[in-house]
Order: sequence, then structure tokens, then C-alpha cells
Amino acid sequence: MKVKSRESTEVIVGAVTGSLARPETVVAGTVRAGVLKIIGKTTPLSRTQAAELAQALMPAGPGHPWPDQVASTRFGSSREKVTLVKVEPVLVVEVLADAALDSGGYRHPLRYVRLRRDLSPDDVQP
Repeated sequence: MKVKSRESTEVIVGAVTGSLARPETVVAGTVRAGVLKIIGKTTPLSRTQAAELAQALMPAGPGHPWPDQVASTRFGSSREKVTLVKVEPVLVVEVLADAALDSGGYRHPLRYVRLRRDLSPDDVQP
């Protein structure tokens, strides 16, 4: 019998897909060696989750380390690209994550739980 285990963890919001007014997914990051790295993407947000997050998002200024587009799949095997809407990496969200990691990132999509206004990016463990 195969049983999936998901654990709650916090990640930094580095980008979203969709738009700032109506984010569709969160592109999650963490800081490693002083650089913000992409570690995963959430499943689609509900309308309520998207509305709450949209109120807090701020567009990124110059110098954001992430590319404008990424492969649509975690492993980069897809030729389709997803456009990122980069944001200031100041928000922390709680997600449910599968324990499976690949090259320091989550192999499976994350599940958005809630915005953590009580935490800062410095509180997120790499």
C-alpha cells in the first residue's frame, strides 16, 4: 500500500503565475548561499486564496534573480514555458509538501495553506 505523507512547511513567495491581481499559483523559493532559489510551485489557488494573496503582493524591482520564464514541468522535460510574474520576496506562505526532493526542490506540487504575515523570509529554513 502506498501512502503519501505531506508535511507543513513555510516558503518564500518569489513569483506567481497568472497576474498580480489574480495569481493562479505560487512559485516558491528559499534562500541558499545568499541567493533566492526556486524550490517548487503550488497547485492552483482557490479564488479566496488568490484574493488574499493578491492584496499582499508587490511587483519585483530590478535585480530579482529568477528568469522571466521556466519550463512548465519540474524536470524541464516540457517544451512549454510558463511566464513568471516576479514579486518582491517578502511574503511567507505555509504549504503542504511531499517529502520527495530532487536537486533541492520539491518533486511534486505544493499545496497552498495560508499566508503567514507573522513570519519574514529570514524565518524560512533553507
